[in-house]
Amino acid sequence: MAKPLCYQGFMAAASDTDPAGLIPSASPVPRRLPAGETDAHPLLLPLAEAQDTVARLEATAATASSAVIEGLRARVAYREAAGWLAHAHTWIHPRDLALRDAGLTGSYTAAALAGRLDVELPTMTARGSKPDVVPSDDVVGSALRLARLWRRLAEHRTWRPVADAPAVRETLRSLGWSVTIDDAAVEGWLDSVRRRDRGPALIRAGHGARDWMNRQRHTDPLAMDGLFLAACLWRDAGFGQDTALPFWSAPVQLHHRLALRIGTEWQAGFLACVAAAARAAREELARLQRVESAGASLARTARSHLPRALDHVLRTPVVTARGLAEDLSITPQAALRLLRQLTAAGVVREATGRVAWRAFTTV
Repeated sequence: MAKPLCYQGFMAAASDTDPAGLIPSASPVPRRLPAGETDAHPLLLPLAEAQDTVARLEATAATASSAVIEGLRARVAYREAAGWLAHAHTWIHPRDLALRDAGLTGSYTAAALAGRLDVELPTMTARGSKPDVVPSDDVVGSALRLARLWRRLAEHRTWRPVADAPAVRETLRSLGWSVTIDDAAVEGWLDSVRRRDRGPALIRAGHGARDWMNRQRHTDPLAMDGLFLAACLWRDAGFGQDTALPFWSAPVQLHHRLALRIGTEWQAGFLACVAAAARAAREELARLQRVESAGASLARTARSHLPRALDHVLRTPVVTARGLAEDLSITPQAALRLLRQLTAAGVVREATGRVAWRAFTTV
């Protein structure tokens, strides 16, 4: 019996992911299978799981408040940065990265030389952990660039980072691309992407990532630029209205396994990372919704600033009294009182361990 068109489209897209022929192509000639065998493609199950998990994330996000969605994007962006950093250098807790990005902590290298690294990494210190190596400020800067671009991809509807060759070049420069960009390579990559306009978007995104890395002869099969371009392709296909495609939020063990794979196995591993990262993002979304519910139950007067304070802490990964005061047009003392109320209610907690110049994060 002939395969349905959706299956044929999947097989065509899957075969495109590996021009070396490691993925079997669809055959137009029906064949009888031996007893006990199936003709299920090895990517069908990973694809189904990834699509289901991402769809659940998008469906849940579509029902969330704007404050929760904005907060989700910001927090998952730091999770993505932390995941890439763990692969490239050493793991840093996403909240410590958020503190660094907000300018509330300084150079890790300088702090390590002064014997004060624990002060600059308060979340990790409170958990009794420390980086495997001293975090390089340059690599941390690259991770934070990734976080900002991941968030921008989710927030800006008009930004099309892979629309044409100039857009791709600008995207690479934004990521900190330090190698001269070969215009012919960019054009060739875009041509290959445009030729493969059939099949599931996640398959095409994974293929686009690997094809770019192959063209650039990357020694790292998990290069930042290739995987960010995959997220861009997924967004360009019409997905990711509330959140960009997560990948680095998956457990680091999945990244390690993927780095050792090629062909169909690499594509299956890519889908597994997307599924795990989407589950982590959905857990973060559920946590923020619990915080929102806890804050909404607080007693308040008609003139209370608590609703707007709650809105601010949901949207912002790192909150200071000064920042809250500016947002609500109140005094820093009044903002600090609000933060104390939210702390007592279990909505936020102090994140720096300081007596002065403190910052707060949601629980």
